[in-house]
Amino acid sequence: MANVLSTNLTTSISPSPDATQSFYHRELLERAKYNEFYGRWADSVSLESKKGKTVIMRRYAHLALALSPLAESEPPTGKTPTLEDYQATLKQFGDFIALSDYADFTGIDDYQRHWVGLLGEQAGYTMDAVDRDVVTAGTNVFYSNGTARTDLVSIIDENDLDRAIRDLSNGGAMKLLSGNQGSTTVGSSPIMAAYPSVTLPNVLFDLQNLNNFKWASEYKGAIEGEVARYKQLAFFESADPSSLGAGGKKFNSGGGSSTAVENTAGTVNVYTIMIFGKHGFTRVPLNAGSTKVIRKALGSAGTADPLDQLQTMGWKNTSARLITNQDWLCRIECAVNL
Repeated sequence: MANVLSTNLTTSISPSPDATQSFYHRELLERAKYNEFYGRWADSVSLESKKGKTVIMRRYAHLALALSPLAESEPPTGKTPTLEDYQATLKQFGDFIALSDYADFTGIDDYQRHWVGLLGEQAGYTMDAVDRDVVTAGTNVFYSNGTARTDLVSIIDENDLDRAIRDLSNGGAMKLLSGNQGSTTVGSSPIMAAYPSVTLPNVLFDLQNLNNFKWASEYKGAIEGEVARYKQLAFFESADPSSLGAGGKKFNSGGGSSTAVENTAGTVNVYTIMIFGKHGFTRVPLNAGSTKVIRKALGSAGTADPLDQLQTMGWKNTSARLITNQDWLCRIECAVNL
C-alpha cells in the first residue's frame, strides 16, 4: 500500500454491501469476455506453475510424398522429419483502483460493483489488445492495391479479399466457422465455411458495398459477434470505445499521401482486417495466473497503512502468446472512406 499515490485515490465513491472474492472474480470475467475478438480464435495451451517462464512449441513440417513404387526386397531410403521451434515468454499485465476510507464512509454509490465492471472491461480490452498486437505483427500481409503500408491510398476491394482467401487456402489453413445451405422457408442465403476476420466499423462501412457481401441478417447460423460474411470470410466488428487504443488495429498517418480517404494532415490512416485460420495463433495462460480480481481491504497492508486508510481492487493476468504458423494467419491493410 505504501506505493499507492494519493493522486490516484478515489475520494468521492461510496461503500456497498460486502461480497466475496469469488463473486468479484466471476463478475470481472463476465465483463472481460465481451471484449475478446483476437484471442477468441487462438489455441490455448496451459503452462503449469513452477515450470519456467519461456514456452517452446514445436511444429513438424509435412513429409514429402512417397510416390515411388517400392522395389521388391529393397526398403526405401526413408525420411528425416524437419521441425521448427516457436517460443514466447510469460508476461504479466494488470491494474488497480485505490479508494480512501473517507470516500468509503461518505460516498453514495455502489462503488464495488462499478469497480469490478470497469476493471473487467479494462482487463478485456487490454488483453485483447495484447493478442491483437501479436497477430497483427505477422509477416503474411496484403496491401490494398499496393505493396507497402506507406504507399496505401486505396480502400478495400473484392480483389484484396479474394487474394487473402486464396493465400490461406493454398497454405492449408483450415476454416474455423462452418457454412450452411440457407433456407427458403426463412429466406436466408447459403454461406460457405469461413475464416474469422476481425476489423473496425470504418472498414465494414466500405465492405458493405462489395458484391457477395451479406449482413448476418441475410443468412442463418451467424455466431455471437458475427456481423457479416463475404465468400469464405466471416466478419467481427471490433470498435475502439473512447479512443482507448483497443479494438481493431489502426495505424494513424501510416499510409501514403491523400485527402480523398481518411487521413491525418494529408497522410492516410491505415486500417486492418485480421484473418484467422485454425491453429495459426496460440495463447499460453499460466494455470495459476489467469485473469483474476485482487481485492485488498482497509488495513491489509499492515504497518504500511497504519490507520486503515487505503483499500484497492485490481486485476492481474500472466500469459504468453505466439504465432505458430504464419501461413495460417493473414492481414489486409487498407484505407477507408471519409
